[in-house]
Amino acid sequence: MKTTIQCGLAALCMLTAAEVSAEGGPPQGRPPLPPGVMAQINLGKAGLLESFYSSEQFGTVQARIGQSRATIGAATAPFGPTTGFKDEDSALVVPLNLLKGLKDGKSYLRFSATGTFANGRPNLVELDGKIGRLDVQYLTFPNVDTMIGFGAFVERSDMDIVGAGTVDRDGAGLRFDIIRKFSAHWGVAARAEYSWGETDLQVAAGPGTMLRHVQGDDRFYAQAEFVGQFRKGDVAWVPQGWIMRPTLGVQFQRNSIEATADSFGVVSSGVIGPTEDYGTAWAYLKFEKEVRPGNWAPKFGFGIEHEYVNDLDIYVDEPTYAVMHLGLSRQMKSGSRFDFAFTRHQGLNGNRWNQSLVTALTIPF
Repeated sequence: MKTTIQCGLAALCMLTAAEVSAEGGPPQGRPPLPPGVMAQINLGKAGLLESFYSSEQFGTVQARIGQSRATIGAATAPFGPTTGFKDEDSALVVPLNLLKGLKDGKSYLRFSATGTFANGRPNLVELDGKIGRLDVQYLTFPNVDTMIGFGAFVERSDMDIVGAGTVDRDGAGLRFDIIRKFSAHWGVAARAEYSWGETDLQVAAGPGTMLRHVQGDDRFYAQAEFVGQFRKGDVAWVPQGWIMRPTLGVQFQRNSIEATADSFGVVSSGVIGPTEDYGTAWAYLKFEKEVRPGNWAPKFGFGIEHEYVNDLDIYVDEPTYAVMHLGLSRQMKSGSRFDFAFTRHQGLNGNRWNQSLVTALTIPF
């Protein structure tokens, strides 16, 4: 179940990096920039705000877990198939981010709404549906190299197991983020969140008979991504006017599922028990063209991703993926930003792929 993928760099209020002098301050004769704007310029140029706003890896994880649960349910049902399963799905993701600057000049309120429209391929198990999420966060920049954020969110997913039933989830939770640029070339963006949720599963159990199972379904998710920035002056073979961003990341998720009785009186928790662990690590090499405000900036990247733990890998053997990313963004002088991004995770065994197209808009107000 693809969930929020919020791709857009933070809007740099009413000014952009192109308007900052080589010494890091405003051009002579202009008033000093607020500290929050200077911090966003610094962290944005380092690629760390992109990591903060992007939930692409988070969404991919939710898609795989949701698909794997449905696959295990189908395979363990009476007379169900036990081989021939593949996971293949696409998603259109539409995020809107609003940033409100506060009076202290270094803090913001972030309001985010994201709609995700998922479409699975017609395999043995096909999962289609839509997901919505609303976030409110307080962001503060204590210095130009640091951001701290915390807030709350609500989420809702309505998924259709085509030809078999539905699975819906309502949830709410808390999110914490920290960004730190710790050298001229490297920084880290980390996040952690906990969601308290409830899943409502309804599947056909025979002619004219539906099984319903409502249970608590809580989620802990943590992620850290180390992002570098190197230009031609740092590495000779980097094209002039481009930034090379080596990226190393890791994530871990644990789902805790409540044991409850279904509509037939059978007590159970998850498809493999009360907990599910899933974790991946990845290494990407990304390139982004530096342009002036008002121009379109292309970007692309490629890399490798590997599952180091997956409690749900019973019927689909796909631990390692090749990853490709293509993007286009435009930063306006008003502070608004448009982002378009396509990402594909292609399993090397050919049993699973996930891809997403993101169209994002970020607006300061």
